[in-house]
Amino acid sequence: MERSKGRLSLLLLAVVLASLVAGSSAGIYHIVGAGKGWTMAPNKTYYGDWARTRNISVGDKLMFLYRSGVYNIVEVPSRDLFDGCSMRNITNRYQNGPTIIELIPPAGPRYYFCGVGKHCEEGQKLKIYVAPFAPSRTQNDDPAEEDDVYDDMSGGSPALAAMPLLALAACLLPLPLLLLM
Repeated sequence: MERSKGRLSLLLLAVVLASLVAGSSAGIYHIVGAGKGWTMAPNKTYYGDWARTRNISVGDKLMFLYRSGVYNIVEVPSRDLFDGCSMRNITNRYQNGPTIIELIPPAGPRYYFCGVGKHCEEGQKLKIYVAPFAPSRTQNDDPAEEDDVYDDMSGGSPALAAMPLLALAACLLPLPLLLLM
């Protein structure tokens, strides 16, 4: 168990570092489910409640933190397929966690659920609306108040933009691994 946590942590760190090397585009990283990540929901409205508190737009990135083989992500094109947890007409399937999905045009609704077992029926599903552009921030808005959304400072350095993600990855690494770095 501890060994698989170490592998997951290293994989998360590798994904974050790879995104740094590849560069960064404008957008915000949204960690789906906040601190809980993409796991069995504690209730059927958990992910819907999480999504209602977010402003998500084209160019943003959804970070699904989950263990491969235990969970996955299925994207479907319609509300009917989403509501029925239907595996017909799948748009995308992601099976290797963690997964970062960049929200590309067009704007509009997006539908994701876990296709493993009865996870979807039990509430592991996410419906979001992707706006065509990000709402502008006023000078009184404080991005530091948001606990799981990181602005990538589109005018700044990709390395600075990913610092919160690196801090998150470092927290997930077991202490012996940190000492080796």
